[in-house]
Amino acid sequence: MKKNILLSFMLLQSVILSAQDKVQIRVTAASPAASYEQEVGSAKIKISYSRPLVRGRKIFGELVPFDKLWRTGASDCTVITTSEDISFGNNVLKTGSYSIFTIPSINEWTIIVNSDTTLHGETGYDEKKDIMRFKVPLEKSHNFYETFTIELNDINSKGEAFLKILWENTMVKIPVKSKEDDTLIALINQHIIKAKTKDAALLFQAANYYYSTNRDYKQAILWLLEAEKINPENFYYPNLRQKIASEAKDYTNAIEAAKKALSLADKEKMKSSIEILKKKIADWEIILKN
Repeated sequence: MKKNILLSFMLLQSVILSAQDKVQIRVTAASPAASYEQEVGSAKIKISYSRPLVRGRKIFGELVPFDKLWRTGASDCTVITTSEDISFGNNVLKTGSYSIFTIPSINEWTIIVNSDTTLHGETGYDEKKDIMRFKVPLEKSHNFYETFTIELNDINSKGEAFLKILWENTMVKIPVKSKEDDTLIALINQHIIKAKTKDAALLFQAANYYYSTNRDYKQAILWLLEAEKINPENFYYPNLRQKIASEAKDYTNAIEAAKKALSLADKEKMKSSIEILKKKIADWEIILKN
């Protein structure tokens, strides 16, 4: 009897609790919000936008009409923020935050950068607040993008990249460039080419930058030879020289530089570098014999 009463009480409590609990079924956002930051050279560039889905619809020319202003996403306007002045579509975009609008057409898009970042979609858009307008050609993407995507990609060592807008099989690419490359080349011109510095470390840095950005290899090697004269005991100078010479397929000079680097590596007991250099020398000698 007592067991039956206790069981009934427990069932009653369970019913009361379940009635008090509110069941919620949350629907996934139709256009999920996204935000990311990407370094491009010395610039930090942040993109904040919403990502609508295709969901079986025809996008460009129907859902997004041709030749009309588009928010470039969904919900609030898409915002780009840059930590420094950058080249954006071959225009100078000053440090700050901006909204991005577009006018899609069949063969090209008009890219619009506007100073108002508070807008919901195109509502309240004011052409007078445009910072720049320019056109970019439309390209076809090999991949199908179900989700609207903006990405910063194809970044290279010169601080160049593309901001890509992708949806369905449509892609447009906006060239982006940091000021870092211009700044470093100006320093090289000022201190090394014009002032003819005798600072071995600076000569090495300039040669390394030319190497990493695929510039004049012969000039880079000349700077390294000068650095080696100033500081003949530095392993890293001939080691970089052998890399550049081999990249230029100048295996005779690559072997000479590698042997010099190997001698310095032996003194410092740099086991890993010794093994790598010995193998490189052997491989290049075979190439020269054939």
